[in-house]
Amino acid sequence: MLAQPPCTQAKDAAKPGTSEVSFSDANDHTDATDEENEATIHPKSESSLMENGIDTLGAPSSSLELENNVEEDKDGSRYPKRLVAMVNTAEWWSLWIGFASFWLAFMLAFVVPYNSGSKRAKYTVPQPMKWQRNPFDAWDTYGIVGTLMLLTMYGLLYLISLRYIGKISEAKPASMYCKGFASLSSLALISFWIGRNAWCLDHGLGYAVISIILGMLVSNFPGKRPSWLLIVAKDGEFFVKCSLVLLAVEFSVIGKFGWQAFVVSWIGSPIALIIGYLIGTRWFKMVPQLALLIAAGSTWCGASAISAVGATIGSSSEDIAVSISIVAFFTVIFTFIQAYFAIAVGMDDNVAGAWIGGSVDQTGNVLASAAIVSEEAAMVAGVVKIILNSGLGILITAIAFWWQIRSNTDLEEGESGGQKKRISLLLLWDKFPKFVLGYLICSGILTIVLPQLDEDFDGEGRGNVLRGTISTMNKWWFAVAFVGIGVSTNIRDLWHKAVGSGVIKLYLVANTIDVGLALALAYAVF
Repeated sequence: MLAQPPCTQAKDAAKPGTSEVSFSDANDHTDATDEENEATIHPKSESSLMENGIDTLGAPSSSLELENNVEEDKDGSRYPKRLVAMVNTAEWWSLWIGFASFWLAFMLAFVVPYNSGSKRAKYTVPQPMKWQRNPFDAWDTYGIVGTLMLLTMYGLLYLISLRYIGKISEAKPASMYCKGFASLSSLALISFWIGRNAWCLDHGLGYAVISIILGMLVSNFPGKRPSWLLIVAKDGEFFVKCSLVLLAVEFSVIGKFGWQAFVVSWIGSPIALIIGYLIGTRWFKMVPQLALLIAAGSTWCGASAISAVGATIGSSSEDIAVSISIVAFFTVIFTFIQAYFAIAVGMDDNVAGAWIGGSVDQTGNVLASAAIVSEEAAMVAGVVKIILNSGLGILITAIAFWWQIRSNTDLEEGESGGQKKRISLLLLWDKFPKFVLGYLICSGILTIVLPQLDEDFDGEGRGNVLRGTISTMNKWWFAVAFVGIGVSTNIRDLWHKAVGSGVIKLYLVANTIDVGLALALAYAVF
């Protein structure tokens, strides 16, 4: 067991009535006590605690005065509240785990021996390789041993975070979390393995979709699920936050590919997202969080956008699962519809590539769709998609600030007499998703380091290897997270929600707007 840190002692000495901050959804029917203790607060994220007058450490907060910004431990020592939060809250631990994974990717890029253009250069981070008919072709000794070591390290990081946050107890010992994380990791490994099949890759059935499907099969199979599995599956959203730090890209990538790709990517999709959100909330009367998830997934980059937005605004696992499922299903259909439409009307290859790159949601589907048209279309589509993906962090940063301001300018009827809440920079900081901060810091590091690596190690491809290692570390966290989200999802409830909530209607409307804008912009600039 790890020694109890001073900051955890400080939290233990909080005022009576303090509630423990949980990673994510507290809807765990195996622990009635937790439900009673957390019934008065929104369990999805720490930002939601602030909306209910509860700070991120669980102590009641009626104001933002600096004199209230301290806590006492059992010995009477005083610590700044925001300093304590950096050690014992899930929001900050998603940042620390993301950083640890980022530096591990750096280490692998420089320590693992490889030759430029070799298989090892492509698969520097242990993972299943692409295979066609024989699934065992996906593995070599390095991949098998390395994958086990990598997932074990992920599990250790998770356990350390649990200990410092204070979630490990006699009722929920570390062994429960070990078994649960090992199970999720095993399913994630299988999902990654299947997702690397050539046929699956060509048809847009990547690891993300397979992870959710496997998780839902486990969750909805007849019989009772063990509590140690459910308790870790609840933290699927926490794992998503850890992975989002690793979406970091060079800021300079935006200027590398020409203004035409920039126009198609960053004008059409934001407009379609805003229009889709407004239609969902005002015409279809959808819940704002769910409408924003569907609008982002259908207009930006599918599962990645949904996961990032969901983590930012505190969406439930169920909302994230239904959004990803709907978007993934229709994306496969549009992958072929758009490609064959472009061929049927004799569309110019550059225009077709830009159109597909700016409107098809998943990166794999973009390349598969554009490749049907031509190699040139695939190249242009890839460039446009890179530009669009590189803006995800900027999109999330903007949504984070807008969502906080939106939440705190709502009229508090019956509580504030119709007066608007006071917006404070400290409040914005408390509620700002810390994984976005990690994304920005890591992107800044890559912006400085990668050009130098490309120049000094051009013959070795060191810069490209580093880009690949960071991307793969991100995918491993995503795979574990999506399995957890799948396990937390009830298929019957998912179906009723998809049919009755307006999700399908909004997707079709928002995606149609995105497709139309991308086509018009592609014709205008290419």
